[in-house]
Amino acid sequence: MKGILSAVKHVTIVACFSTLVAGPAFAAHPLISDDAGTLGKGTTQIELNGQWSSDKETVEGAGGESRTSQVVTTYDYGIAEKVDLTLGVARQWGELESGGLTENDPGFVNFSLSSKWQFLETSGFSFAFKPQFAYSYVVGGSKDDYTFSYGVALIATKEFEPFAVHLNVGYQYNDYQATAERAASRNSIWSTSLGSTYDVVKERLKLVSDFGTSTNQDRSTSELPVFALAGAIYSLNKNVDLSAGVKFGLTKPEPDVAATGGVTIKF
Repeated sequence: MKGILSAVKHVTIVACFSTLVAGPAFAAHPLISDDAGTLGKGTTQIELNGQWSSDKETVEGAGGESRTSQVVTTYDYGIAEKVDLTLGVARQWGELESGGLTENDPGFVNFSLSSKWQFLETSGFSFAFKPQFAYSYVVGGSKDDYTFSYGVALIATKEFEPFAVHLNVGYQYNDYQATAERAASRNSIWSTSLGSTYDVVKERLKLVSDFGTSTNQDRSTSELPVFALAGAIYSLNKNVDLSAGVKFGLTKPEPDVAATGGVTIKF
C-alpha cells in the first residue's frame, strides 16, 4: 500500500509543479495566460490567491486521490512605462489517500523573479517578452532536493472591445539538483495557452476563459497535460479586483478539478 501512495505522490508532485510552469507565471488571476500589457512607470500591484485541487489516479489496480492546496503572493512594479518587474512566492502542500490510508504531502516552496517588456503595440495588437528565473525546494526534503528554473515567454494580445485574446508560448528549463528528480523528470518544458476576457460591465465585471497545454514533466509518459478554465474578475473600484475560477483537467496528467480565488490591489 505504501508503494501505491508513493506512486500517487510522484504523479501529484509532477502534476502540481506543472501548474506553476504550464504558462507564464502571474497572469491576471484567475487566468493562466498572461496579457501583453504593463502597469506603467511607478505603479505597484500586489496579488494574493489560493487554489484547491483534487486528482484521482489508479496505480497497480488500486485507486488513490490527492488533494492539494496552494497559496501564491506576487509583487509587481512598473520600473518603466513598458517594463514590469515581478517577485513571486508560491507555497503548495496536500494529502494523498489510497486504500483507507492517508499521507500528508509537505509540498514545496517556489520563489520567482520575472520581467515583462512590451516591445510593440500597434492596431489593437500588443506583444511582450517575459524572461523568468525561479528557485524551488521540497519542504522537509534532503539538502539537494531543490531546483533552479530558467524560462522565457512570448505574449501576444489582441483587443477588440468588449473582447481581448491573449496567446502565450513559453519555454522553461528545470535544473534539478536531486538525482531521483533528474531521472524521473524532463528538464525542458514547452507550454502554450490561449486566454480571453469579455467585459460584461465595462471596468466592473469580466468573464474569463483559458485553454492550454505543456510538455509532460514526467519522463515515464508523453501524454500532454491539457486544461480548460472559466472564471470572472470583479472590480470593487479602480484599485481592488476580486477574482475566482474553476480549472478542469482535460487529460489524465492534469489534476481533475481545481477551484481558485484571489484579490489584487493596485496603487
